[in-house]
This record gives sequence, structure tokens and C-alpha cells, in this order.
Amino acid sequence: MTLSLLPFQARSSLQIVERFGLLAADKRRPMEYMGWATPFYQALASLTGSGKTAILADTVSLMRATMPIEPIVLWISKSKAVVDQTYTNFETGGKYAHLISQFVVGYLSQATVAQIHDDTQAFLLLTTVGSFNQKSKSDGKLKVHQKDEDQNDGALWEILADRKAASNQHRRPLIVVYDEAHNLSDQQTNLLLELEPEVILAASATMRTPGRLGQIIERLKQVGWDDTPVTDQEGVPTKCLITAVRSKEPVEAGLVKRQIVLGGYDTEMETTLNDMVEDFQLATTKADELDAGFLPKAIYVCRTNINQDDGAADNPNKPFTDRKAPPILIWRYLVEEKGVPADEIAVYCDLKMNQRDYPAPADFRLFSGGEDDFNVFSEGKFRHIIFNQSLQEGWDDPACCFAYIDKSMGSALQVEQVIGRVLRQPGARHYSDPILNTANFFIRIDNKQEFPRILEVVRRKIAAEMPDVRLDGYSDSRDRRRARLEPRQALAVPEIHIDADDAVLPLADAIASIHDYTSDSPNVHGAGELTRAVQNVGDGSKPEIQTVQKDHSNRVVARWLIRRHVLSRYPEAAKTVDWADPKFEAKVEITSIAAQQLRGDAERLVDTYLSNAELAFEDYNPYTVGAVLTRPDTMELFSNSVHEGYSDLNGLELEVARELDAIGVPWARNPVNGGYSIPLLEKGESRRFYPDFLVWKDGYVFAVDPKGGFLLQSEAGRKLLAIRDENGQQSVFVRFITEGTWSADTMRQTQKTGMSVWRLSTTGQLRCTNHQTVAAAVAKALEAK
Repeated sequence: MTLSLLPFQARSSLQIVERFGLLAADKRRPMEYMGWATPFYQALASLTGSGKTAILADTVSLMRATMPIEPIVLWISKSKAVVDQTYTNFETGGKYAHLISQFVVGYLSQATVAQIHDDTQAFLLLTTVGSFNQKSKSDGKLKVHQKDEDQNDGALWEILADRKAASNQHRRPLIVVYDEAHNLSDQQTNLLLELEPEVILAASATMRTPGRLGQIIERLKQVGWDDTPVTDQEGVPTKCLITAVRSKEPVEAGLVKRQIVLGGYDTEMETTLNDMVEDFQLATTKADELDAGFLPKAIYVCRTNINQDDGAADNPNKPFTDRKAPPILIWRYLVEEKGVPADEIAVYCDLKMNQRDYPAPADFRLFSGGEDDFNVFSEGKFRHIIFNQSLQEGWDDPACCFAYIDKSMGSALQVEQVIGRVLRQPGARHYSDPILNTANFFIRIDNKQEFPRILEVVRRKIAAEMPDVRLDGYSDSRDRRRARLEPRQALAVPEIHIDADDAVLPLADAIASIHDYTSDSPNVHGAGELTRAVQNVGDGSKPEIQTVQKDHSNRVVARWLIRRHVLSRYPEAAKTVDWADPKFEAKVEITSIAAQQLRGDAERLVDTYLSNAELAFEDYNPYTVGAVLTRPDTMELFSNSVHEGYSDLNGLELEVARELDAIGVPWARNPVNGGYSIPLLEKGESRRFYPDFLVWKDGYVFAVDPKGGFLLQSEAGRKLLAIRDENGQQSVFVRFITEGTWSADTMRQTQKTGMSVWRLSTTGQLRCTNHQTVAAAVAKALEAK
């Protein structure tokens, strides 16, 4: 399944490439070593699960389009498991293959001299750090540093550093991408700098700059670059060395779980596991009821070859049932006590076994980190994975919703290091039951005093890196059960979807008006530019920067150019465009008049879609109000609410909630992300609207929002207020309540006192009624007129 770029991902990659263009054009660009230009450096700071791989893949594709010679991309990760997973995602049919369609993908170890010299084809080569990380290359212990005596071509690393283009002897551009860059050491950096890359892209959820790489950054600072991360798009320095993705964006896009819940257990292993398995089974039931398309998974992080009772070394020379190693005890508890099928459990750690004298049961699946273990493990249908730290980097499964972490007996296992393994959201959407939107941690500790410290460490991490993810903690399992409130009655709301039928013909007309560049030779060509440093040998002079004009820039397919722009503006519009039109096969050079015109055509396609699409009710699959999570100590109780009470209300929300309850009709607090939502028909990052309250009255549903006033002046806001079925009838009424007295004619606030209620008249005119009290405003909002 291919994945489309989300707007924030497309914006991030475009921002990196625009900054690359700034440095490439800067005549003050500092030098490195013997006249080699300091590489462009950009750090992508983005939390786990936000799609860093997709952003980087799109970035190198955009960079390729701006380069006069087909580039080579060296894509590096610390773990072989990560490299193999990335290769699977990039190869034909992989979920990111369409983002790098102009590249041939392979492993560095399998690269040939001919490929490195072939400047007619862009290459993306994947490798681990371990494949080249050798202090003395003359030892020749690693394949990339060994000379091929038969070919007499030199070592692969030397050829990659040389990378002369076969057609003109200019050196091909090299882009180095380092995933999980916080692992990058000075020695690795020095080896990579020997290749003299044009670009270094470093990605990490926790951005730390190693010393040697810091020297590159200091050189760039000398010509005006800034390494202060800024997540607010307003006021971002043009010459910024860090592209920071706000945590709010992947959370709202459904890529990341909405909240993290930590439970501290000062008790025996079995009690902790029992609570987690109960919640695991509940999540499985809810995933099935909601047709979520996935089955939840759980991980169990523990020490490996120790005795669970006393911390001494566990003896492998004992019968399996007498062993005290935590992985074995966990496996036995799940199978023997909880009835978990053994074929759903994988043990992935370096557990010592004596299979000859004391064999494990035949259905005990142990992966000890062998060459093919990760691939075999990945292909399995395991739902319970018992592992130590070795699996953390490389294992990426959004279905993982639960984690048991054994920190007993002074274990050094760090909770905050495991969060990323449970943070990704399955299906890239939030569900109506919060248990499927939550990263659930069950932490076994030595004493109760340990848990507040763990909670504070995690709280600081969440505040610094993912402030939009909610964190809750409990040390009494009864608090966890009290926090989950089931609905007191079953209530549903008709789902609302985008009806794009009326956009099909206008889009077809818009496509027909796009110029066909398949045979338009003059307009598809665009000039390229090659910048190089020329160093005179032996006279001590500084290198001279020369800019060489070229007749052509890199070519791209018109479909790629238009589709990428459409996806970055409003992804749903791409689903209605007929991409099979032959004119989309045209190849245009990225700096050409044709490319510029096609970008404008893409913008018009999005405008056409949004202007003609409408919101409509669905007659099937209604949204059913599910359970909610509250904080029992701060929860306010209500008499007529769907749930017993709510704890996340403040200010005007709380006032409205109290008035709704006083009216005496069923109502519910609608949770953000996972609650009832309506698509927004406007460009931008916010793709769906979540009203604060749902109210059932007189056979209708009212979606009431005291904060939605910001939508009033947009066409999207008006379409929210005008949703009707195919017969022109309304069953869901959207109502905005704003503080102050407003005029619908001028869209201005005339007084700060009072309340205003907004609706559309039957003729489509925006109407506003003014009220002195919240009670009066709420009563007006619940009128079906």
C-alpha cells in the first residue's frame, strides 16, 4: 500500500530543498579541506511516527530535480533491520516507492563501478554504519574498503568519493541521509566527509549534534546560518539548519497516538501482566467491533539472563520449567495462565539456552539476533513480543499499543527509550474508543517511590518533544479502571463525508485546459547550473568558485510534479483527478516554463475540487459514541451526559456543558481526534473539524462548538453549517457559539459582552443571533431552524 504525503510532510521537504538552493547560490559558501565546498546540512527534528522516512525520501527526489547531474544518495542507518525495512519500503510496490520513482534503489554492498559512474540514472544506496565504520581503511576488513583485484578499480569507498560522471568527468552530487542521526559518531562523520558530499541530511526524534558534525555547522554559521530549532512557521529564519516538525501536526494527522498512560506496579510480575492482558483483550474486542483493520500488539521489555527472584545469573543448564529468566517466565505465564496461543508469541533476545540437554518447548519461538532473524520475525504474525534493547531500533509496528517494562531489581531499562516503539498510531487515524488511541505502559518497579521519578522523566520528555500528546499516570490499578467511562446509553450520529461527484466534470475541464507538453520541445527545457571549486595546485592560492551554466536541468514526469503539489495542498483532491491522461506522461525539466505552468495548473485543480465538492450525510456506518478517559480526581459529574462526567472542560466549554445538562437532553463531550469529526473543505493542515459537544434533541443531532468562530469567514465554515442529505434535509446541525456581540453583515465584534450563535438561513445566508447569557445562547443553538 502506497502512502500519500501529508501537507506538513510536503511542506517540510520543500522547506529543506529551498534552503539547499540558498546555500548553493551563496558565493560566500565556506570551503572544507582542499577546496571542497562545505556541504549543505539540514537536521530534520520530528517525533517518532511522524513520517521522517517519507519526508526525507521526498526531499532527495526534489533535490534531484534541482541538480544538473543525476545524484547518488547514500542512505545510512545504524541497524541492519532498519536498512532492510527501508529497502522494503523503497523497492517497487513499497509504501514509499512512488516518492523516489526516479531512483534505482539498492544496497551499497552490491553497487557496481558502472552504476557510480553512470550519470544518466539516479541511485539510492542503502547501508549500515557498520559497513564502512573502520578507523584504518588500510586494514581492508570491510568490503567497501577492499580493492577488487580482478577489476583493478580500487576500493568501492574510493570510487564513491571520486564518482566521476561518465559523460563529462564532472563529479556526481552525493546526498548523505542518516536516519536516527543521534547515533552518529565523530569517526563515522569523518569517514562520510572523506566522500565530500554536497548534502548531509540528519533525522532524529531527539536531535543531538555530534562534535565533528558541529564543525560543519560552525562553518555554515559564519555565512549567516542559524541552528536554533523553530517549530512555529511564523518567523522561521530563512537560513535555518533545522527543520522542526511541530508535534501537533502528526498527532492531528492520526500518525501518532493521542495519549500515553503509565501505570506503576509495586507488585509481583503476574499481577502486572494480568492487568495488561485484560486491557489487551479489551482493545482486541474494540478493534474488532470498530472494524479497525488491525489487531493490537504488546511488547514485554525485560532483562534477559538473570534470575527473576534474586538477580543472579540464570542457569541455562536446567529444565525449561525450572528456569527463572524473565523472558521464559513471561512466556509461560502468557501461555499457561492466560491462554495466549504460543504461535502469537516471539522471544527476541540473546537468551542463553542448552537445547541439547534442556530443550525448550517446540512452540517456543526464540530469535537470538541471527543474520535472518529479523526478516523471519517480521514475516510472522506475532502479537506478543518479549525483547530486550536489541530490537528497539528497527522494529516499527503501529499496531503495538501495550508495553510491559520490568524495572525491578534496579534494572537500567529506560521507559522513555521505549516510548517510540508504542507511539505510532495504527491505520493513521484515531478511533472512537480511546484504548486504541493510547500508548499503554505497565511498569513493574521495586518500590512506589521509584514511579514518581519515572513519571517526571517521561513528563519532561513529552513536554520537550511531543507536547501535544497527553500524559497520564497511576500507581493504583483501580484508578485506571475508574478513569475509563463507558457510555450510559448507545447514541449515534450520521457520518459526514466529502461528496465530490459535482467536481468530476469541472476537474475534467480543468485537466483538458492543461497544456500538453509531450511534444512541446521549446517549453520543456530549462537551464541548469553547476557550481564547482577550482584549486590551483602548489601555489597556496584559495580555491575559485566557478558557476557553469548548463543547457538542461533534470527532467521529471508531469504527473509527479502536479500530483505532488496537489497532495501538499489538499490530499483528497488527488483521488478525483484522472491521472491516466496521456498528457501527464510528458517529461519536463524542473526549471522550464512548462514546470512553472504545471505548478499553477495543480493549484487550480485543488481550487476546482474545493469549490465543487460538498459535505453530505452517509446512510450507513454511523459514528457511535464510545468510552472516554477521564481523570477521576478532577472529573465533574453530570446528570444527562452520555458519560458519568468529564474532566477536560475549562472556561466557556464548562459553562456550555453545564447549560446543556440543565436542558435535560442527552449530550456528550466530543473528544478531539477519535471523536466525531467532519471533513474541512479548505487548504491547510487541519483536515477535519471536531465539534466540542454532541446533543440529541427532537430527532436531530446538534454539533455545538464554542471555539469554531475562526471558521466563519471561510467557505469551509459555511459548508459546515449547510450540510444536507440528497433530499436537502438536515439531520445534523452545526452551531458555532462565540463570545461577544457580533454582526453577521460586517463579521465584526460590536461588543465584548454577551454571546453569539451562528447558523445559515435556508437561502444560504450567514445569520447571527445575540444573547445576554450562555444559557440563552445554548437554547438558541439547539433550535432546528
